[in-house]
Amino acid sequence: MKKIFLVIFMIIFTNVAYSANDIVDGWETDLEQAKEDANRLKKPIILFLHSVSCFYCPKVIENILPNPRLAKFLEKNFVRLELDTGTGSDSIESEVTDQAPPRFIVSITPAFVFMGPNEEKLARNGKKHMIVYGYWDVNDTMKWAKDALKRFKTLYGDKYK
Repeated sequence: MKKIFLVIFMIIFTNVAYSANDIVDGWETDLEQAKEDANRLKKPIILFLHSVSCFYCPKVIENILPNPRLAKFLEKNFVRLELDTGTGSDSIESEVTDQAPPRFIVSITPAFVFMGPNEEKLARNGKKHMIVYGYWDVNDTMKWAKDALKRFKTLYGDKYK
């Protein structure tokens, strides 16, 4: 009986984790295209980093990103990009078409990276990109997105006028 339960659990978990690879409608999956769009539209980029082996990534996709208020804000103010950080060794065998370049591979997913159109840093004092790790609620995600937009306008806004 325990073996049957374990097999059923693994099938369900595999299907949930695998669906993360299908990701969110309307989000770009090509970094270079996202950068071109961001330059053309004079917008910062929000990069959603996920992994098919991540437990919380599907929860972000199902519960956070579809929120109408957040989705509308992100679509209006950001170029939305999603990339898979799986390296193949810890992920379910599947075709990965949206692989993150090595500079964006993170060990903790989900993660959001906020950056300028040319990968400019939005954090002050020479810190790395503005990165938010983990599963947070809609209000926290909105707060970080607003903060990133404010930083973008302060640090790089004149450059793109």
